[in-house]
Amino acid sequence: MSDPIEKNPSGKNIFVSAWAYLKEQDTLIRDLMDSFALLVLALYPFRNIHHGLDLWDTGYNYSNFEYMGTTGVDPMWLFSTYLSNAIGHLMSLLPYGHTVLGMNFYTAFVPAVMAVSMYIFFTRHLKYPGWIAFIAEFAALSMCWAPTASLYHYLTYLIITFSCFLLYRGITENEPLTIALSGGLCGLGVFVRFSNLPQASLVIAIWMYGFFEFREAFIKSEGMKKPSRVECLGRTFRRFFWFVIGYIVCFLVFFVYLGIRYGFADYINGIAELFTISDKASGYSTYEMLYKLAKSYFDQLYWVSRLMVFAVAGSGLYTFASWLNVRIGKPAFKKFGSEKSVSLLVVLTRILAVLLAADAICFLQIRKNPFVTYDYRQYWCVFALAGMMCFIALVTNSLPVFFRRMKAGDRLLAVLAAYALLISAIGGNNGSYSSFNNMFFWLPVTFKVLYDLIREQKNTWLYGLKCVLVGVVAFFLVQSTLFGMNFTFTETYYGAAEPRDYIVEYNRALGGIRMSYEKAYCFERLSQHIEANNLSERELINFGQIAGMPFYLQMTPAFNPWPDLASYSIEKMSERLDEIAEKTDLQSGGAEVGRYYERPLIVLCVSDNAAYSLDQDKWDLLYDFIEKEGYELTYEDSMFAVYE
Repeated sequence: MSDPIEKNPSGKNIFVSAWAYLKEQDTLIRDLMDSFALLVLALYPFRNIHHGLDLWDTGYNYSNFEYMGTTGVDPMWLFSTYLSNAIGHLMSLLPYGHTVLGMNFYTAFVPAVMAVSMYIFFTRHLKYPGWIAFIAEFAALSMCWAPTASLYHYLTYLIITFSCFLLYRGITENEPLTIALSGGLCGLGVFVRFSNLPQASLVIAIWMYGFFEFREAFIKSEGMKKPSRVECLGRTFRRFFWFVIGYIVCFLVFFVYLGIRYGFADYINGIAELFTISDKASGYSTYEMLYKLAKSYFDQLYWVSRLMVFAVAGSGLYTFASWLNVRIGKPAFKKFGSEKSVSLLVVLTRILAVLLAADAICFLQIRKNPFVTYDYRQYWCVFALAGMMCFIALVTNSLPVFFRRMKAGDRLLAVLAAYALLISAIGGNNGSYSSFNNMFFWLPVTFKVLYDLIREQKNTWLYGLKCVLVGVVAFFLVQSTLFGMNFTFTETYYGAAEPRDYIVEYNRALGGIRMSYEKAYCFERLSQHIEANNLSERELINFGQIAGMPFYLQMTPAFNPWPDLASYSIEKMSERLDEIAEKTDLQSGGAEVGRYYERPLIVLCVSDNAAYSLDQDKWDLLYDFIEKEGYELTYEDSMFAVYE
């Protein structure tokens, strides 16, 4: 008879054994988690591509992409954002590129590439903990509030992100061609958006690193000899040379290409018009850009100063308890109690400091005007917190530059993070909001600095500050995630709160897109009217903040798809209308105009959305044109009116 089998001979619980096995498979689990993180970051940007229909920016960009050229697009915007329009035009030629769903899909690849690339860079090259890089990149994707159709924004962010990455690698690994490629990307950025010219300032990072490198070598060797100083300066000059060469070569190649294709005079005239924008539209002058940026950071001091009160209070309590814990063994302090009771006091003060951090967050919310809202289809559920994160990032990435023990490479990374944060806001009229949209490089660096502060700094006076920082970051991560899950750039002011559960069946461009009932109903009726009357072959004049109408109706714009823009002068609009009237008169008089010319269809927005078109002179000009040319109202609903 065989001996009975002993159950669990080691005496260990099955869960303990399972845990031990998992620990042995640490590498496999880490690889699986890494792959899962990459998969999430790659797919997350596509979460809402079928949600919402924007009448403004999104459709305007798609109209520019499909009808790219000096006729359908204002030459000023064509040349000042040429590379963005060219890439968008190529996307429009791909399968389903004539649909909103298809273009949403193609343009979403840009933030996906940034998130995945930066995750790989921070985890593989800089050896960041995977969870830090993942959380940061996930939050960066959640904060992409601008429509991905705005390629001149997202390609700008991609260039900033990759320029910083390449410059860091090129400098730290002594790779001249990588440095030249970084400069070349900055040169290309001018053709993505002409206002990206300030990105050439990235070259300052090369000189700062030269100083950091010299200082580090000086401290280590307790004084550098003259030949070593010359060698350090020579390396800096060579890096500067490669960056400038890369910038100039890429800039000249595209400049010559555009000059040959469109004519140097037309290109220069189109760019020259860009400098007149500030006279017509607010927010585009250099002064206004810098003022908005500085004001956004200065305004954060109001909140930061109040949060510091909670941080100091928590630190004071914890410091006192720690001091008492150290002193308890001495005769003069034994009367305060046993060592066990004082240790308990230390634990209680830790809890109290955490509660004070929670109180700091509550302080932001429990007031007449809360710091953030909980309507996750609007900007204000997270923008204030994002502004505070920018302030924290600027401080945490600027102060360490002056720390004595910091290595030159770490100083360079901090400088590049601060640069990516600030330069993202230059070139547009959205102030620091553009920095919220481009967190791919600076947010992981900021989170790593905060993580090191919390883990390594043992100074008791920093305990309250660390608790408050954890509270703010956690609050930001929660709000940004909910914002990213629910927000879609679908005209956040008009109809944003309405459920998006309806689709348009009789419009190929809008197929599969879910929107509010009113938009779906009106677009379906409008599409049926145009199809039933064979109007789709005519040119289109649209007005009333409905810049996407040419793309949505697949009708060629008679001139700028967004004539409401302040940057599109009333003089230009009047000239184009006069040209159309002249062609119509010649055709009706029997004169030859090259081919049969049928006057454009006019679609006006008559809903609340049109209230954002504030230029009454343009409205008057258009209505005068309608009356003079004998247009008749043939269709009208709650959103649109059609004149033929």
